[in-house]
Amino acid sequence: MSIIKNALGIGAVVLSVGLVVLLLSGSFSGKPTASDSFTPNVPVFTPDAAFIDGRGIGATDAPVTLEVWTDFQCPICGVWANGSEPYLYEKYIKEGKLRIEHKFFAFLGEESFTSAVGAVCADKQDKFWAYHSLLYANQDGENEGAFSAPRLRILAEAAGLDLTAWDSCIADPAIRTEVEAESAAARAAGVTGTPTLKIGTWMQAGIPAEADLYKRIDDALKP
Repeated sequence: MSIIKNALGIGAVVLSVGLVVLLLSGSFSGKPTASDSFTPNVPVFTPDAAFIDGRGIGATDAPVTLEVWTDFQCPICGVWANGSEPYLYEKYIKEGKLRIEHKFFAFLGEESFTSAVGAVCADKQDKFWAYHSLLYANQDGENEGAFSAPRLRILAEAAGLDLTAWDSCIADPAIRTEVEAESAAARAAGVTGTPTLKIGTWMQAGIPAEADLYKRIDDALKP
C-alpha cells in the first residue's frame, strides 16, 4: 500500500509541474535528441492474457467500468500505468469487480500521436497491452525523441509484433485520423488533461488520493 501512496503523491506533484511547463512552453516544436538505438526497459506491468480484451482489462460484464484517457508521453500517466493501475488490477480486476477501458487523448505533441498510432496498430494484432506497457516503461521526456519512429519500431519488436504488418499499419493515414478523432472526441467530452478518470457521471483529471479512488469504486459496486 505504501508504494501506491507514494506513487499517488508523486503523481500529484508531476501533474502540477507538467501543467506549468506546458503553459510556459507554448508550443511543442522540440526536436528529437534521444538515441534511436536502445535496449527497451522491461515493462513494469502487463496484465494476464485472460483479463485482456482489446484496450480494456477486466471482464466485459464487470459491475464497474473505469474509463481512462491518457497520453503516452504524459509523466503522470506513467505513474498511473506503472504504479496505480497494478493495484487496481490486483484489488478489483482480478476479482471481477472492475473493468478499465483505455482511451487516447494525444495532446502533448507529435510523439503523442505517433505513439498512439503505434498502439492502435498493436491492438490490431491483439498486442495493445504488451506495447502499452513498453511505452510507459520507456518514457524519457516529452517530444525529445523517446518515441521517435525508430524507437517505436524497436518497442514494437519487443512487444512481439509482426513488423511487416505493423509498418504497413502505421503508414496508413486513416490510423492517424482515428487517433485525432478520438482525441477530439475526448476534448469535446470535457477531457483537458491526462490522465482523466471517469466512473459513471464522475470525471476527474489527475490521480485521486488512494482512499478517494477506492471509495469511488466501492460506492459504485454497492447495489
